[in-house]
Amino acid sequence: MKKIFVLLLAALLLLISACGRQENTPATGQKETNAGTEAYDPSKTVEFEMKTSETNRIVTVGTVDKSLYSAPILITSFGQSTDAATLDTAMKRAGANYDYKPQATADEIGSYKTLVIAVGASTKGLGQAGISEKDETARAEAIMAKAKETGAQVVCVHIGGETRRGVLSDALADLVLPQCSLIILKEDANWDGKFTNYADQNKLPIILIFGQKDTVQVMTDVFGK
Repeated sequence: MKKIFVLLLAALLLLISACGRQENTPATGQKETNAGTEAYDPSKTVEFEMKTSETNRIVTVGTVDKSLYSAPILITSFGQSTDAATLDTAMKRAGANYDYKPQATADEIGSYKTLVIAVGASTKGLGQAGISEKDETARAEAIMAKAKETGAQVVCVHIGGETRRGVLSDALADLVLPQCSLIILKEDANWDGKFTNYADQNKLPIILIFGQKDTVQVMTDVFGK
């Protein structure tokens, strides 16, 4: 009897352990992204024709009027991902005259003529900064309202690629796009045509890059001295 009791107890412990693991594991057909959890089919790949490639790394669609983007220039982040720091490094290498404030508030942007916004949400980045998704969205909304008031030129930069797409990232991009005059995009993020379709419909120039390292050349072309 004692042996049977021990076996039953062991089986019960294994069952509890399995349930705990199952509770903490994403369900099949889900993927966790930097901007939330989305349903997807793991056996299905999304294919689209990219204009950029290893040998043709930067493609500009439309005409970029560089004279629009005068100093003082501010770089900030919507989403607190590492993309903003990458953009900061690219601007330094481009020799641009700018300030970098990833958590800038609406009250701080009034004097800037150009806002370069790195759009890309990271739950880790938000957590490290102690900022909730709700607060980050409210900050982004306030900045865009202030930019509209001051007439600052806005550049929407999305260089995190496909992995940076998600519910919050897209919501933040949707705040920036209506006021931007230029889009800079790592092209694999455009798998659903979101950015190129918007640019085409609104007659906006868009610069497509193949990889993040191409950001340096783009920043040099647009903002370099």
